[in-house]
Amino acid sequence: MSIFDPTNLRSYNGSSDLSRILQFVGECNLLTDFCCSLHPGDVGHFLSNQVAGHDPAPYCFVYESNGELEALFLFYAIRSSSWAMLVHPRRRTAELEAALVEWAEQRLRHLLTVSGSAKEWISIEVPDFDTLRRETLASRGFTAPPDPDLFLTTRSLQGEIPASVLPDGFSIRAILGEQEAEAVQAVHAGSFGRKWQSGEYLKVLRSPAFHIDHELVVVAPDGRFAAFLVYWLDPVSKSGLFEPVGCLSDFQRRGLSKALMYEGMRRMVEPGMTTAIVLHEAPAQNPASTALYRSVGFSPKYSSYVYRRKR
Repeated sequence: MSIFDPTNLRSYNGSSDLSRILQFVGECNLLTDFCCSLHPGDVGHFLSNQVAGHDPAPYCFVYESNGELEALFLFYAIRSSSWAMLVHPRRRTAELEAALVEWAEQRLRHLLTVSGSAKEWISIEVPDFDTLRRETLASRGFTAPPDPDLFLTTRSLQGEIPASVLPDGFSIRAILGEQEAEAVQAVHAGSFGRKWQSGEYLKVLRSPAFHIDHELVVVAPDGRFAAFLVYWLDPVSKSGLFEPVGCLSDFQRRGLSKALMYEGMRRMVEPGMTTAIVLHEAPAQNPASTALYRSVGFSPKYSSYVYRRKR
């Protein structure tokens, strides 16, 4: 039985920790057939896109015992007020879960206070099948909406992948390097409305967790990047995650994202991935993304609820 020991908690120790964490998360996905609260790609996205040049140590923690990782924490306190927590499926107990949730909640509150955040709520996404975490959070005063907020969907990569069909004059390629950081930042900002500081995406590209050749773009006839996606590979579970996927409003409804995803799938197949994964908002909140992912063959694996509590 795993018994909580606070001395087993420590912050992220730089790139020397990265491979161990990715291996740990990959094993959790393999053991649970992707019924897992994090994918290795989520870790890569967090350490590059979410942290974006900040020291990740205050926002990423591990819990380890006898040299083995047992849990991982990601604190999204720079731009939001949420956290993610993955406990090894063979180490989970009600006692350990309760202790880890309590510690993580306190840690998140501390980070928000130190940063001067005005966020009123703290939150965490919980898969529908995770009864233990849902009950643990409910006992601490967290509540969730009646309907799911998110859906994790999967698609087999075994079999033929359709060709990428683009309008005349458009093309798909990986970004060329740091010299295109501002252009990539522009398509990210325009697709999601996120405010980026000048030069901020360059820090994403320079993160040890990021792979520049895994960011694909659709180039418009005028040279602008019209759409983009980033894909992440996990050789442990032989799966690839799309995170994020975006398209500028001027270029929507032309099949650009669909073509881009097929190209991404082909690039996942080359190194041996057999499953593609994407997480998207519920159909009621974002019908366009649901329709896109269904059109390229993704089907729901599970849904997730956002549990929230007042700070």
